[in-house]
Amino acid sequence: MTAVLGLAESTLTAADALDVLVEIEQRSNAAAERLPQSAPISDIWDGLVFTIAGARMVSAMNEVSEMLPWQERITRVPGSKPWMLGLANVRSSLLPVIDMQVYIGGKPIVPSKATRILVVRLRGMVVGLVVPSVQGMRHFNLKDRLPNARMKGALGAYVYEAFDTDGDIWPVFNMHALTADPDFRSAAAK
Repeated sequence: MTAVLGLAESTLTAADALDVLVEIEQRSNAAAERLPQSAPISDIWDGLVFTIAGARMVSAMNEVSEMLPWQERITRVPGSKPWMLGLANVRSSLLPVIDMQVYIGGKPIVPSKATRILVVRLRGMVVGLVVPSVQGMRHFNLKDRLPNARMKGALGAYVYEAFDTDGDIWPVFNMHALTADPDFRSAAAK
């Protein structure tokens, strides 16, 4: 190593070796490409993107505890509202399953390979929300948040904010608002 650096073996001291290492580090740092800076993790909001009645929505990842494929075996509950599809046995626990499109006044979801059940555990209830499709997880920068965004129609009751990413608006569907809604909490037909 010392011959490569042009030093005689007998003249290399510990201080010289340290100086050589410092010089190598400085040259490496000067020549290194700078990586682009990303937003700090604390400035990122994670959401799950899905559709309801053709509208693209996003909910906070911490509001959806699980995502299941469509369950063929759902037992209808007599005397329940039309949006209450019934109960599914998920790992030996009964899960109430709701057709979100019927709940907001739309047409029933026609199950397909893309149909998913979003399991929500909030306000002391566990419920499965059937949505036509889930597009996956998306990260949003909090600087793109629109805190007072509203949406027209039945979904608007559950949208209080959105994200604007380069003019593309992402309404945030608030699962807390849904599970607090007295109509949602009462599945019995009148």
